[in-house]
Amino acid sequence: MRIAVIGGGISGLGTAFVMGRRIPGAEIDVFEKNRTPGGTIASYRNDGFLMETGPNGFLSGKPTTLKIVDMLEQQETLLPANAKAEKRMIVKRGHLVTLPDTPLKFFTSSILSFGGKLRIMKEPFVHKKVGSEDETIADFGQRRLGEQAVTWMLDPMVSGVFAGNVDKLSLASCFPRIHELEMQYGSLIMAMLKLRSKKASPSGRLTSFENGMGQLIEMLALSGAFHLHAGSEVLEIRKEADGFHLDHGCGAYDAVVLAVPAYSLAEMTVPGLKDVREDLASVPYPPMAIVPFAVKKGVVDGFGFLIPSVEKSGILGALYSSGIFPNRGTDKYDLVTVMLGGDRHYEVRDMDQAMLVNAASEELAGFLKVERRELENIGLFKWRRAIPQYYTGHYRIVERMEAAAASVPGLFVTGNAFYGIGINDCTLAAFNTAERVQEFLTKEKE
Repeated sequence: MRIAVIGGGISGLGTAFVMGRRIPGAEIDVFEKNRTPGGTIASYRNDGFLMETGPNGFLSGKPTTLKIVDMLEQQETLLPANAKAEKRMIVKRGHLVTLPDTPLKFFTSSILSFGGKLRIMKEPFVHKKVGSEDETIADFGQRRLGEQAVTWMLDPMVSGVFAGNVDKLSLASCFPRIHELEMQYGSLIMAMLKLRSKKASPSGRLTSFENGMGQLIEMLALSGAFHLHAGSEVLEIRKEADGFHLDHGCGAYDAVVLAVPAYSLAEMTVPGLKDVREDLASVPYPPMAIVPFAVKKGVVDGFGFLIPSVEKSGILGALYSSGIFPNRGTDKYDLVTVMLGGDRHYEVRDMDQAMLVNAASEELAGFLKVERRELENIGLFKWRRAIPQYYTGHYRIVERMEAAAASVPGLFVTGNAFYGIGINDCTLAAFNTAERVQEFLTKEKE
């Protein structure tokens, strides 16, 4: 049995790895157009600093990424976040304000006014949504929690996770669990109380690897579960009597897994997917820039901060990277990573390195109350198209894509454009896709 996986990001590598371990005798080829696999995930060292080009970690409360690490027998490489770095902040009216992490701190904090806090306490008495119309995260938040909660809590959270616009993103697509809790319990607060009484598993601690998230990519690539063809872009796939053929002339494949961004999939010639090209091309991918700085010890403390869009800042926020994971900085300097871009800042796509560093240092110096000369820029990573945005109605794109792929037996589609943008979402989809491929090939043999 021969399987081709198109795309060497975490979704493609994860799927190929799981298939390689679970489908005896399978010959698996992974084709990645870039010279190195991983997509936006990579880690770089510079003068004692360890910097990430994309995600900084994953939550240990969900099992699939940890399961892959177990299958790799690399548990000792895991690095949980520093428990002392739990302090998270937002910017409110130009100043850093600590987010409360307990109910008591919430009531005494300045995040919301008394009226805003009272509005949240009314949440259990708000009727759950009626009808099946897709709802934005902002509409959901205003309906259940009030406008202040959207402005000062949901907006920066969405910006930090998706680099997205709370007024456009779909609640059901971006945060399906929250949508399910409202449908099941009628109230988020009541759901939290009932689930706590059942000792539900927490979301877990942010976790990475000793050598950064790029280490996961390296371990998968070197696992021996598949053959990696880097620098090999696939633009056309044909279905013939003996199987699938790629434009690389590698012979026939019994199954093909597509694990590329939606915009790349829209540009490919793939059997069955012609009618969904416009859908795929419509998924927005705003730009992102990651600008790391060396900051003298003692200036920063905690996890970092996010900036609500109402603040009209040129940056999304900053992570105190060496506070989260202790081996990211040096003895004398902390690593602080500034994030720019996202769905509200497409201008980042056209900004050069000097402009990005200047914008990042100016804003960061102001929030940290230091001189700009105290911030030493030590790198820059820019993605012209970074995180896919799940606008309202996104589920229809997923449904049409799935129906189109299902019309071609042996063709499978996965990736963060459809099944969640987080590392855990991608690894969960990897297990699910591998299982579907295995079932298909088993039936083909019968």
